[in-house]
Amino acid sequence: MKKDRLFGIGEPLVQRERDQGVPAAEYLDLIAGLGCTAYRSWMHITEILKDPQTVNEEEAARHKKLLARAKELDIEVTGMSHEWFLPEGCLQRTGHAMPARDLTEGSLYMKALHMLEDSWCTMASLFPEVAIWEVGNEWNLNAFLHPDGFLQSDMSHPFSPDEKYDIAVDMMYFAARGIRRGNPKAKVASFSPALSTEALGGGMPDFLPVMYGAAWALNEVYRRIKSGNYWSADTDDYFDIVSWHPYIFTTREVPDKDLFLNVEEPDTLWRDYSDACYRVMKKYGDGRKQAILTEAGFTDCGNREWEARYALYNRKIMQYAAEMPYVRTLHNFRLLNENAMLKRAGIEDNQIGGLTEVYFGLFTDPEDGLKPRARAYALQEMTGSKADLEAIGKRIYDTYNGIFK
Repeated sequence: MKKDRLFGIGEPLVQRERDQGVPAAEYLDLIAGLGCTAYRSWMHITEILKDPQTVNEEEAARHKKLLARAKELDIEVTGMSHEWFLPEGCLQRTGHAMPARDLTEGSLYMKALHMLEDSWCTMASLFPEVAIWEVGNEWNLNAFLHPDGFLQSDMSHPFSPDEKYDIAVDMMYFAARGIRRGNPKAKVASFSPALSTEALGGGMPDFLPVMYGAAWALNEVYRRIKSGNYWSADTDDYFDIVSWHPYIFTTREVPDKDLFLNVEEPDTLWRDYSDACYRVMKKYGDGRKQAILTEAGFTDCGNREWEARYALYNRKIMQYAAEMPYVRTLHNFRLLNENAMLKRAGIEDNQIGGLTEVYFGLFTDPEDGLKPRARAYALQEMTGSKADLEAIGKRIYDTYNGIFK
């Protein structure tokens, strides 16, 4: 397999533009400077569209500018949305929620699926520049697929794992159908499963390493499709490319239970977490398909010693990915730190993932000068790029630094 799209970056750049004012397209020069030829873009349905057929022109224009610059730089874009619309009669109108599964035509559930299909049709036709559409994010976890009204409740009654996988199969089928209507040339990537723990809702036995949760989820999806009890027994009707998140989590017992901390050096076991996913693909006849590792990264919590260590770890997993023949792209998460964004919002380190969420960046925050961090140089060594990363970051900072004051 030709590896011309092997290394990529994931970062919600348009959301940053909306928050900070720096044009999202400017940051693509950092991605190109790293030597990356792929970019995963957060393109949420509920931000770009007002309803399944109506475009939010202002928001769409931001994405159009980003996509035009990506084309100039020959960067392949994977667009991802983990938000969708819900019909009238539901407790909420947007989010990561679905009504209870009810295949009766006219049910709230079927209305939601038809809205999903129409939304993806609109998105795919609106952005023919997007080569790959990733139709969902971590649906094996309660946070990203849950009952209507779940987040407004005490969150004590999530979907069961079986309910989530049933719904995920339905959603992928209708999403793919919409994308193929909107742009038959675009490729459809499966939702990206992640780790599995009992608390997060993945459903895998808790005596296995949490990183096998992606393979477990994919097996549940494939098993359902091939059963013949769903919309089609042909996986091509659901996705062209398979995706998952091969983060590295500690296997140690950690007092604070944050699996991103105290991470061991990756070895062949890390490769096997993804190889297990590919074994599932081959088991069900999809060995010919490519895979995208849609998020992989390390967070150092601002600790300089960890930053240097994790740069070496990052380079090691990229080398493994280069040797995995089924991998099309590994997207490094993420381009920029976001500590300054949190301070501006007055919430300091109280992000979704706490302090760990802040320090995944390959570059510092824009407010801190867009300076390359250790992992940026490790990635650049892998790609062979000779670009001056400090100069690129400084140019962007000098151009827009008035916005940050």
